[in-house]
Parts: sequence; structure tokens; C-alpha cells
Amino acid sequence: MDKLNLSLRQRKLLHMMQEQTTYITGNELAKQLGVSPRTIRSDIVEINQNILPYHAKILSARSKGYLYTAENPEIIQQLNQIDTAFFTKEDRIRYLAFRLCLTDEHLNLFDLEDEMFISHTTLEHDLHSLKMKYVLSEPYIKLEQKRNFLTFEENEQKRRSVLNRLFHEDWNYNHNWNTYYGYTFLNKDVLDYIMDEVPLHLDKYGISMEDPSLVSLNLAAAIMYHRVLSGHQLPPASPVLRPDTPASLASNSLADALEGQFHCSFSREERDDLYQRIASGHLPDVSDITPLNISQHFGPVTIQLAKAYIDRIQDVFHLDFSEDEDFYITLLSYIQFIQAPTHILNTQGNQDLEKRILNVEFEIAYLFQDLAQQYLGYYLNQNELLYLAHCISGAVEFLFEIHPETKMKTVIFCHMNMPAAWALKRKILGAFDKYLNVTALLPVNDKNIYDFQNTDLILSTVRKSITNFPGIDTIQISPFLAPDDYLLLSEYINEQRIEHLCAASDITLGHLLEHAFWHEKESFTDRFTIIETMAEDFLQNNLTDTSYLSDILRWESIATNATGPGILFLHSLIPAKETRLSITTLDHRIMWNSYKIRIIIMGAFRPDDATLVFRLLHIFYNDKLDIDTLRMLKTKKEIIDFFKAYE
Repeated sequence: MDKLNLSLRQRKLLHMMQEQTTYITGNELAKQLGVSPRTIRSDIVEINQNILPYHAKILSARSKGYLYTAENPEIIQQLNQIDTAFFTKEDRIRYLAFRLCLTDEHLNLFDLEDEMFISHTTLEHDLHSLKMKYVLSEPYIKLEQKRNFLTFEENEQKRRSVLNRLFHEDWNYNHNWNTYYGYTFLNKDVLDYIMDEVPLHLDKYGISMEDPSLVSLNLAAAIMYHRVLSGHQLPPASPVLRPDTPASLASNSLADALEGQFHCSFSREERDDLYQRIASGHLPDVSDITPLNISQHFGPVTIQLAKAYIDRIQDVFHLDFSEDEDFYITLLSYIQFIQAPTHILNTQGNQDLEKRILNVEFEIAYLFQDLAQQYLGYYLNQNELLYLAHCISGAVEFLFEIHPETKMKTVIFCHMNMPAAWALKRKILGAFDKYLNVTALLPVNDKNIYDFQNTDLILSTVRKSITNFPGIDTIQISPFLAPDDYLLLSEYINEQRIEHLCAASDITLGHLLEHAFWHEKESFTDRFTIIETMAEDFLQNNLTDTSYLSDILRWESIATNATGPGILFLHSLIPAKETRLSITTLDHRIMWNSYKIRIIIMGAFRPDDATLVFRLLHIFYNDKLDIDTLRMLKTKKEIIDFFKAYE
């Protein structure tokens, strides 16, 4: 079958459009893919040129966005998969990883250059990226290079782990195959049989698994079969302890079924590997877990770590999650999950965008790191922190639910007749009851006689001024609460949530900028030099110690703060004697996590000002920032003037 001549980014864009059932704007697509709207427009032109011969097209409508249409969607889905392509760096890294995993010989660098039609320099860059992905992070497989030859270490477990990731990381959960790539060395019929067979054995022994863990198990079983068939068994090892009886029974039952179907034999080591995958992904039944019986379901280390983390959040950010039993049990389950030898997380999507959306929750999640090192012996990686941040976001929502006193006292002024005004109030409460306490529903003409003394927010259906009473915000909405009104209110409420979480600190951004350490129009090109130079501002003034710099570097190595263009905010909550910023502007922008950065801001904070970080994150990583203007700023005056509008 023919294939579409598209880059990986364009294939991802096409896949996103295939999953949409309504129009989606170019700005939203650009945000998801981390590119500009102009790039989206040009990519869609190229995609349409490729798919039009197959009676498919991405439609464009002014003020609506884009919508995918096709006479036969399955044809385009199949065409969007490739087996071997070198259009992008991602394609080449994938090809290199497969070649290194599946060969027993050393690969010749010059042969690889010829195979992929690339230069020696490009290959060196690709190998560096491959090392970052598989050598310096899980599964930490060694890449051995001697002169012009290279190979992965002879570690069958690690090679299989790489192969599993290659298939799993772009898995299409709607259609049970990889979204962008073909089956390569796997046999489709074998994988289809395994995907049908595995759930039967799990269900037989009452085992439930999350989708990512189940997909990884299916792939592991298929990879196991093909590797054993080619003479690559797991090496002899000590028997694995099997405390999870249902997982033990299910793994043996599955192995027996596969042996019968494929007329082969799996060693004890292969069966132990299946057991560990099933046991690691085995979801606990939380329906009967309560704070009174948690010791029957979780180990002492997990319980101690969860309690220490909840206490740490309260000590640092003054947020009390101790009353949220559901969060506590979910946290315990997650901590137990990440301790499993094989725990699988779905890492699809734009993680930089995810971190920007969850920047406050990610900050709270990062408090877990020192405790993880203390109790578990290692730090969490970015994916593990992101899922912890999701967990925190649910706990933050519950805080507002159990503290109704934090609701904003809201008055609605509507110029429509009573039935329409009443319906408007109901719609507002239906969407925002957790945050708004509607104290009055009034006709607009009552604005002159109403006492606004206990009012935080006014929602008005007219443009005219309602009151000049200090401390009250006014938002104009339509009398029918249109979709744009929901978005406007959501953004406003999010702003107020941040302010509520930052209540402990009254320091303004203007004050911090005015009294910061400044390095203007610097010519730095090395990220470490920038970090070290800025940290020296705090060290030389005895505001922090060397642990501050270590924490900044650790954070950047695990989960960089560079999640968008223009500006970067580096910080640590290692206690400082004074809350100060250090600010560097660059004469020429520097690439940082694939983003062009002009302004780097580093913060040190007194313990009493820790929540100020939430406000600064919200300001510096706000989608409403004028990035086109921001990326041109180089002086203290320009930056101070720019941020006056965002305080």
C-alpha cells in the first residue's frame, strides 16, 4: 500500500484531526503541537495535497477552524503509518533503536549514514538524542562504541524494554495499533491473538489493569514470542517472589495458552517477567479501603511517605489535604504503583503544555522529590511527577468544595425578564457553584440602591458601569451564557484560585523586578553558565547556600522549566534569607528545550513567601502574555514596563 509523504509532526497533526468530531482552531492545534499557527496552516496545505487523491480533506472555515472529512477514514489511518522513513529526527532515532535492539552484530556508522541518507554530523546528533532517550533514562541501556562501530549492550531485558517503548509511546487506543508506524518485526496476527487472549486470563483471576499497563503487557508478550523464536531468551536468574497470587495464576495461564497456540516453550524467567508485568499493573480494589484499614492494603513505607508528603505540603504551602480521604487513598495507590519494578505511564500528548496548565500543581508535586529520595532511594522522573500533579489538581479542587467560605460573593445584574434571568443564574451555578456564591439576582436598574459592601464579583448583561465600590470586579456576560462566557468566567476563577493560594504573600511582582539582580544584554550561549552566574547572585550575598544551585540543576535535568518561548523561570524552594529575583536578558536568544529564550528569571524565596511562586508561575507562563513583544525585550526598564499590565 502507498504511504503518505509526511513528516512525523504532520502525521501527528493528521491523527489529531482524525480524532476530532467538531471544528478545532489553528491556535489550539498549534498549542498542542508546540508550533506556530502559521506552521499549522502550511502543514494542513501539505497534508491535503497528500490525502486529496484518497477522497479526504481537512476543511477550513473562518471563525471555526479545521475539520477532517474522509469517504473511507480507515484507508487514511493505514496510509498514515510507515515502517521505514527518515523525514525527521524522531523517525531516524526510532530506526536506530530498532537496528541496535534487533542485531547481534556491531553496526558500522558509515553503513548507517548510507542507509538513512544523512551526513556524519547528523548521525552524531541523532545518536546523542538516542542516548538521552534510552541510555541516560529508563531503561539505562549502554551504547557501546568502538571507533566506527556501535552496539547496545547484550542485556535482553533492556533491549525488550526499548522495543516495548518504541511501539507503545505512540499507541492508538482507539484502534489498537501504533498511530504512526507499522509493525516492523512484529507479526500482526500474533499481536492480534495476544490482545484477544490476555484479557481472558486477567478476567479469569479477577485482575483489572489500566490501559497503558495492558497495552505494554500485550506488547511484552508479543516481543517475548518473537525474541524467543529468534533465539534471544532471557538469561538464567533467581526465581521471582510471587506474593500476588492472582497475578501468578494469570501469568502461568497466559504462558500456557501462548505455548499451546504457537507451539513453543517459555522458560521460568520468561514466565516471571510476565508475572512482574501483571503484578505491577494489577489495580487494587479501593472500594473497601478506608483510613482505618490502610495497613492491610499498603506497606509501611508507602504509608509513611504519603503522610510525610501531606505534612510537607501543609508546612510549605499551607494547604491542608488531610481531610480528603479519597485523595489520601489515591495518593497511597499511586505511591505503591511507582514502586513496582514495571510501572507503565501513558506519556502521549504535549508534556510542556501539560506542565504549563498544571504549573501550580507541578510545583506542589515537586515537593515529593526529597521525600522520594529519602524513602525510595531515587527521584521521580518528569512523567511520574506529572501524574502526581494531576492527583494534586483533584485535591486542590476538593479544597474549594469543603471550604465554602472561599466562594466569591456574586451579584448578577440582568436586563432580561425574570424567567431568562433565573435561567442565567441556574446556568452559572451549574458550572461554577463550587466557586461562586450568588447572593442576589437583580434587574440592572437596582444598581443604584443595592448595598455592595459584601460583594466580590458582579456579573452584568449590559455594558454600563454598575458600581465604583472598591475591591469589586465586574464581568460582562451575555444573557444566555454563551460558550465564550464560560471561558471568560473559567479564566477569571482560575486567576482568583491562584490569588487565594498565594494569600500568605503580599509581595508584588513590581517590587521584585525593581529590586532584582540584573544582567542585561548578556552574550551567554551555555545554559549551565547562565544558571551558575545567576545562582552566584544569591550565594555571594549569603541569601542561600550551594544546595540551592544543586536543586536548580536537578530540577532542570529531570523536568525543565522551559515549557514555551520567550521567558524561562528557574527557582528553588530551598529556604533563602530574603526573597529576591535574578534576571538575565540575552543579546541573542538561546535554544532551551527546543524553545528560543531571551529572558531568564531565577527566584529564591523565604519560607513565608513560598506561595508567591504560584503567582509568578501564573504570570510568567500565562497564555495571554504578548510573546512577540516579550521576546524583543532586553533592558530592565522595558521588562518592568511590560509586566505592569500583568500584575
